[in-house]
Amino acid sequence: KRIRTIFTTEQLQSLEKQFEQQQYMVGSERLFLASSLHLTEAQVKVWFQNRRIKWRK
Repeated sequence: KRIRTIFTTEQLQSLEKQFEQQQYMVGSERLFLASSLHLTEAQVKVWFQNRRIKWRK
């Protein structure tokens, strides 16, 4: 079982800002964002998936 990621306020603000600009991230953009936030690409990918679900509701 994986450990739940707890994002910092700065990471969340950056992810939300990016989500406002575009709801889907391409591989290279996701990799760049992940490295700049000190997260894995998978963590960013899952965050965007979850955020899109929240956005649709």
